[in-house]
Amino acid sequence: MPKKNLTDRFVATVKADKQIDYFDTLEPGLALRVSPSRKTWSLAYTRPGSRARTRFSIAEYSEEYGLAKARKRARELKADISEGKDPQAVKEAAAAAAASAMTMKELVEDYIARHVVDLRSSGEVTRRLRRNILDRTHGLGAVLVPNLHRRDIVKAVDAVEDRGAKTEASRCFEDIRAVVRWAVGRGVLDRDVTLGMKAPQRNNARDRVLSADEIKEVILSLPTAGLRPGVDDVVRLLFETACRVSEVAGLHTREIDFKADLIRLPAERVKNGLAHTVPLTAPAKLILERLVVDKKDAFLFPTGEDTCLRADVVGNELSKAQNGIEAGNRRRARAATIPVAGWTAHDIRRTWATIASELGVAPHVIAAALNHQSVNSSVTFAHYVRNDFLAERRAAYKLVSAHIAGLLGQGAVVKPLIA
Repeated sequence: MPKKNLTDRFVATVKADKQIDYFDTLEPGLALRVSPSRKTWSLAYTRPGSRARTRFSIAEYSEEYGLAKARKRARELKADISEGKDPQAVKEAAAAAAASAMTMKELVEDYIARHVVDLRSSGEVTRRLRRNILDRTHGLGAVLVPNLHRRDIVKAVDAVEDRGAKTEASRCFEDIRAVVRWAVGRGVLDRDVTLGMKAPQRNNARDRVLSADEIKEVILSLPTAGLRPGVDDVVRLLFETACRVSEVAGLHTREIDFKADLIRLPAERVKNGLAHTVPLTAPAKLILERLVVDKKDAFLFPTGEDTCLRADVVGNELSKAQNGIEAGNRRRARAATIPVAGWTAHDIRRTWATIASELGVAPHVIAAALNHQSVNSSVTFAHYVRNDFLAERRAAYKLVSAHIAGLLGQGAVVKPLIA
């Protein structure tokens, strides 16, 4: 821990490959901590009434908070210490006072604004937090932060599981644990109340693949299934593109390239962060051409001025169409309108991949079509092969599309490729 007469020039230009503290000789106790990614000011002092040495974080170095301001703040803190005031204790007391008046609703909204907003899946996580943790009946919103107890968490998670959503219940617990740990890290909570608790067991990984007869029944029933506008087109496009539901539901006119017969999904719209191109089959192109009519720089499935259809809405619509709706809560009873039950929109992606495999499409081409980073974990394939297999994928999409058309009675029966 070197001592140095700190100067503005030194503070602004100093760099370090590992964490190092520079103690100011002009203002004893003041330290500039330099790490590879940031610089912070702190004050080392002896806590009043004891011999214990500790460090108080003052602020992060910036053009606005430079050496002069750090020295001034250090002098103010040392004056308080000489009068018996402990800066660290004062800070902890202030945090405790703020937390005692804070509800979990306020904490969750703060967590969303300060942390979730930067996540790639921010929209999905935000909806989940507000729907599950802040549920008016069973949620934690009204609970004061210092009073949060395990039984409150169990009640909120059980309410989700009672809806028959085991996987969602597991995610609900993980979300609560993330909020709590974030609060502990910020000093809002003194301890992690979720420590030792276990998340509910998720549903087993799905392996549902629609059969040939089921594919035919589902697709033919879509126009008369009474689905929310746009959902039928989303489902039909899923059979033609093998995309994720959110990728199709969120399609924008700028992502459609009719000249190249491609959908161009940018990295920020894809789950794994890898930009993806999807060749257009003839049926997909017909649907998209119809959808883009009179639309300029807009979502293909709009739900508002600047919003689009969400994947969870598509899922809910399909669930209601498969299982019907019971009367109650101002809703009219409605019989099932899709004759095939027990499947989700994401199962279509698995079905497409299965059909492609049965038709002889190579595994690495299927993986590329699904935008999986690699079907082969070898170093050579994963790190050196940079082929997007576009030509092969075009052929695969055309093959699967023709197969589906044959199932619908709109084309010839497609035979598997000869290896």
